[in-house]
Amino acid sequence: MPKQTINKKLIYQWIVERTAQQGRVLDIGCGDGELLAGLVEQRGVRGTGIEISEECVMHAVQRGLSVHHGNVEEGLDHYDDGAFDLVIMSLTIQEMRNPLQVIKEAFRVGKQVVVVFPNFGYWSARYQLMLFGRAPRTRSLPYTWYDSPNRHFFTTTDWQTLCRKEGWRCVESGFISHGKTINFRPNLRAEVAMYLMEKEK
Repeated sequence: MPKQTINKKLIYQWIVERTAQQGRVLDIGCGDGELLAGLVEQRGVRGTGIEISEECVMHAVQRGLSVHHGNVEEGLDHYDDGAFDLVIMSLTIQEMRNPLQVIKEAFRVGKQVVVVFPNFGYWSARYQLMLFGRAPRTRSLPYTWYDSPNRHFFTTTDWQTLCRKEGWRCVESGFISHGKTINFRPNLRAEVAMYLMEKEK
């Protein structure tokens, strides 16, 4: 899946720091495998990726990674319950036709789930809608309305509401704005939101 035109360094660093050593990791929408390769190198994980772009799969395989070409929305039936310590969906769910179904499957096959998404509640997006009445464009949402791969536009508040409804517990969260991590009023100030989740016990 195509990724947003934002600096991925902080996102990858945040995910790496929350990945257990030698864990089993599934990266959904892994792109060219850059993050997965970093997890293998830095954390010694046993990593698997799923990617819909054939070109990206080729690049990932050239890195020596185990990456499968396919559409994750067709299901994860070939993976057992709890097959992975961590399932990663970084800048992916907003592009899916039915993200809720995929997220539920991620919680089935993974003990923990990382979700990263562009925050549509970011102040610049609100400002453009309010002042100009046009579909906003930001660093994390850089596309025009007619060429965007994004199907769903949601905020950190929307995500937290869904998590409470579904019984998913936030273990840790992080937010990025202008290339820095922030904490204060993330629904307004964050360009990108990052969550480490698990099911309520």
